[in-house]
Amino acid sequence: MRLEKLIQIALTAALIGAATGQLPRMVLAVRIAQLKLLEESRASKWPKAPLLPVRKQVNDRKRYTAVP
Repeated sequence: MRLEKLIQIALTAALIGAATGQLPRMVLAVRIAQLKLLEESRASKWPKAPLLPVRKQVNDRKRYTAVP
């Protein structure tokens, strides 16, 4: 797959996420996927990657944010 195609897919996903108000949830899902990929690809002697706990934050809409 070419880089231009990946950029187009990422831009489309970001626009859809922003339009539906789900962008924070999408960003969190990407961060979790990155940490899982890092953990799966690490050497056996590396320390374990910490996963961020997730809490619900209720405002006018439900949003899922990582705990700082």
